[in-house]
Amino acid sequence: MNIDKKSFRYRLSNVLAWFGMLSMGFGFFVTYVSNTVIAVPLIVSIGSWLFFGLINYLMVGSLRLLPWRDIE
Repeated sequence: MNIDKKSFRYRLSNVLAWFGMLSMGFGFFVTYVSNTVIAVPLIVSIGSWLFFGLINYLMVGSLRLLPWRDIE
């Protein structure tokens, strides 16, 4: 799908992709700091990462699970 890089949807897709990646990193950070394997932060962070990916898929046609990858 070809999308204009100056459009609002492209910029919103970038923000959502980075929010998803940051939530994933935050979940791993909370698990690391607590020194135990807590399933709840990991499940919530992976779920939010996939949720933001799903929103991106519905909006621009690409999951954008890695925010530094361009929309194809």
